[in-house]
Amino acid sequence: MKKVLFLIITCLALHAKIWAWHIVGGEMELTHLQDYTYQLNLIQYFDRAQSTNPGPDFSATVYFFRNSDHTFIRTETLFQASDESVAYTNPECAIGDLQTGRVTYTAEITLDPDIFNEEEGYYVTWERCCRNASISNIVNPSGQGMTYVLEFPPVVKEGAQFINSSPQLFPPLSDYACINQIYYADFSGTDPDGDSIAYSLSTPLNSSVGGTPLPIPQPKPFPEIFFSGGFSIDNVIPGSPSLAISDDGYLTVNPTNIGLYVFSVLVEEFRNGEKLGELRRDFQMLVVDGCDPPTPPVAEVRLEGETDLYTEGTVISYSTADEKCFEYLVVDNAGENVSFKAVGVNFDEEVSDIFKIDSSTIINEEGDTLRVEVCISDCPYKQDEPFIIDLIASDNACPLPQRDTVRMIFNVEPPANNDPFYESPSSAFPIQRTEEEGQVIAIDDLLIGKDDDMDSLRFFFVADGYAPEDYGMSLVPETNTLGERSVTFNWNTSCESYPFGDQNIFDLGIVLEDYDTCALDSGDTLFYELEVILPDNTLPTISVPSNTYNRLIKTNLPFEVSATDADNDPITLTAFGDGFNLQSMGAVFENQSGDGNVSSDFFWDLSCENLNITSSQTYKIFFTSEDEDVCYESNKDTVEVIVNVIVPPNNTPTFEVENNYTLSVNEEFELDIVASDGDNTDLLTLDLLSNNSAPPSEGFSFEPSTGIGRVSSSLSWTPECGLLGDNFESNTYSVDFFVYDDNCPNIESEVHTITFEVTELTVEYGQFAPPNAFTPNGDGRNDTYSLSNLTEQYYNLPPDNCADQFQSIVIFDRAGGTVFKSTDREFNWTGQGAENGTYFFHIDYINTDYKGVITLIR
Repeated sequence: MKKVLFLIITCLALHAKIWAWHIVGGEMELTHLQDYTYQLNLIQYFDRAQSTNPGPDFSATVYFFRNSDHTFIRTETLFQASDESVAYTNPECAIGDLQTGRVTYTAEITLDPDIFNEEEGYYVTWERCCRNASISNIVNPSGQGMTYVLEFPPVVKEGAQFINSSPQLFPPLSDYACINQIYYADFSGTDPDGDSIAYSLSTPLNSSVGGTPLPIPQPKPFPEIFFSGGFSIDNVIPGSPSLAISDDGYLTVNPTNIGLYVFSVLVEEFRNGEKLGELRRDFQMLVVDGCDPPTPPVAEVRLEGETDLYTEGTVISYSTADEKCFEYLVVDNAGENVSFKAVGVNFDEEVSDIFKIDSSTIINEEGDTLRVEVCISDCPYKQDEPFIIDLIASDNACPLPQRDTVRMIFNVEPPANNDPFYESPSSAFPIQRTEEEGQVIAIDDLLIGKDDDMDSLRFFFVADGYAPEDYGMSLVPETNTLGERSVTFNWNTSCESYPFGDQNIFDLGIVLEDYDTCALDSGDTLFYELEVILPDNTLPTISVPSNTYNRLIKTNLPFEVSATDADNDPITLTAFGDGFNLQSMGAVFENQSGDGNVSSDFFWDLSCENLNITSSQTYKIFFTSEDEDVCYESNKDTVEVIVNVIVPPNNTPTFEVENNYTLSVNEEFELDIVASDGDNTDLLTLDLLSNNSAPPSEGFSFEPSTGIGRVSSSLSWTPECGLLGDNFESNTYSVDFFVYDDNCPNIESEVHTITFEVTELTVEYGQFAPPNAFTPNGDGRNDTYSLSNLTEQYYNLPPDNCADQFQSIVIFDRAGGTVFKSTDREFNWTGQGAENGTYFFHIDYINTDYKGVITLIR
């Protein structure tokens, strides 16, 4: 019994290691490191409260697919890098039912620009089963898995490297929720490239094979989980209101039912209005009952010199001379630790330092009012318009801090400041300058700026879509005193140093700005319209013998391609197929580069193996030549060559032989099996259709054969008696012959069936009339007595058939003595030792015998 119990426990343990009913959620993230190297992370959250579940996997193998047609590209294996617990916002609020682990799998990968270059982008995915068995809002949670997926753009666009990292650094849900209490959480991430992020609720994705622990990741479309009755994307967590997420990733819900709820957030990434990619974040929220309804703090504001409290929506205006301080009042339960935070609403600057005490303190007595002085800056956070600040008071209640917010609107007059101005040249109108390539010049003699407030000054470039320094523009300091500064605007227009072939027309602003007290935007801008005149550059020219070729399949296509450049610039010559890869389809063309004149031989083996087509096809090949002059200005010539590959019709080979033949046993039958093909040039192969096509006869012989346009092979068959039916009745045998040609891609074949009737040999025994004399005198004529191979058929022994066969011949003298005996039907009696005279013979068959006389004469 102990052995049986041990076996049961062992099986259950193994089962637990395979099945993982613990998945909470997670996401994937991709970060650009350098060149085409990226770091790929898979983040998995799992339930540590279920002690029967196994630990996290050691590694995860993810699959990459193409968005355009969902073609599999490759796999990458990520290894576990960290395993940590998700901390509560307030550790004193911890409960045993909520323990979440965070495991990160990672690997450095290379995204080859020759592979990851399609405009539609790519996606990487991993699948794992199974979800938490106690989830309330989906059907069969322990049988539903999760698909982790991240979509990302190509790594090259329009021939240039495209750098992008996915959104990342998403916080998990650290706390549980209580019914009938507002729950809030920041579920947003950041984008390393500063791209825009949009958030929305989405139906969680299932794994491709339900119940399988580690399914092989599959391409789109991904299966979705099934919500239980009453749940949907609009009611993922029931509440008033139900679960929602704001545009900036803020989760809110006022749950009305306890339970464990899974949800998914779709995170979309945009740059300049164009969508780059997306990822999904699955997570789950625990809703419990029995929480003491917390009393939130109450926050108010009293302005200096006022008896009434501040009313939200009122704009507070401060002049330059006003003291900009007021009183912030907070009331909460005794013993609560209250913290303060100030957040700019319509600006990004940090404003937490406006509180004049530590950012948190304790309420000592019930109903006690905490009073905090708040002083805002003399400099407005928004220039020329009101700015808004939220003053937030938070306590340390469970499960989440309770908060109260006072939103205040300010209009602050900045300190007086005169704008700086250009003394020379004038900034009233844009300045146009056109310069020849290859110079290092000063644009205008000197740029002089002044400020009546005697503030320090600075100059800097402003440009849209390019960096002026990358095109040889620089500002060289000349003089610098309070209230006045001058610089020289230098421009290096050499193509050897800067890429004017990419851009040679520029709109440029040079801003003169003062260092005023509040560092507000105040200045004067000098606008330039600049152009570099590039040297003339002619297009390279490509030459091909013809722009259209018609070729039969199974032939070759050779021709020479050349390119010339009148400027003798370095040029390249390349080729590519329209929608197909030249090399993989048997075409050979070596790309060339050189000065002024290059050529290369194109050769295409149009074999069936290379093309893999069944009908005529048209292929477009583009030959491109591009030059690089001193300015690296790209000039390109492209020639299209059309290749029509013709697949001619193919005639079916035919047999030149009858359908029926009759054979007799023990008699050799020969037949030439002949087939021909109207194409005349095809190689024909003739054979039996299969090994089972030959009749069950050792006397049957047929060898395969080949021939051009016509093929034949001889059939030889001496049927045996065993091929007959009962009582030696006739029997029929069908033999299938097969002929096929080599006319790819459409090989034709034909099967021909010949029916052979095998019959008993008919013997006319009554016609047998053996010779009755022979003369063994040595003259070479009639010297032996034989009954085979004689000129007259009736002299020969009757042939054997299945019913009657030769047994023996015996020759006697007159006294009855045996002078000769043989069982060989090919016998020869020489008469040796016998006297002249008359002798008697007895020929014995199984069912027939013959008797007669022989006269021996010398």
